[in-house]
Amino acid sequence: MKYIALLLCITVGYIHSWTIDYLPAKQVSSPHFNRGRSGQAITCLTLHGTAGGGTVSWFQNPSSKVSAHYVVEQDGTVVQMVSEDDTAWHNGVVTTNSVFYGRPNPNLWCIGIEFVRNTQNNNIMPEAQIASGVRLVADIKRRYRGINIYTHDQFNVGRTCPGPNFPLSRFKNA
Repeated sequence: MKYIALLLCITVGYIHSWTIDYLPAKQVSSPHFNRGRSGQAITCLTLHGTAGGGTVSWFQNPSSKVSAHYVVEQDGTVVQMVSEDDTAWHNGVVTTNSVFYGRPNPNLWCIGIEFVRNTQNNNIMPEAQIASGVRLVADIKRRYRGINIYTHDQFNVGRTCPGPNFPLSRFKNA
């Protein structure tokens, strides 16, 4: 029994042993990430739409095999799920018709932000969510000078992510 308790403490400590990067965020760890970035510098911010709710719990689900650094809820709550020092699993497949095809895995050099949206990724986003996302993006841009902002569908061409009605210019101008 002592061995199980010790193992549980070590596992919990390992999962939660990172420091939050954006202080207003709530920290909820995802098990789906790789430590470090394999020597790649962070040069990109990828914006996503979730295509449905329940994202935080999905990113904690052992069978999901996906994560992002941040989730921005519709009420404006920001949840950080993976340290920016580590590689989240958010960009997935890079299609052959993407300008990023043939480059190193973009998860290694991108920070991922998921915005909770409806299942079609086409809802008008609430102002609280947009404003909170703009503050997060501005903070990341301050910490990573010259970072480029892309949408997921620029990596996986043909995917509807973050989708229509996404206020991209507000985030790029943050």
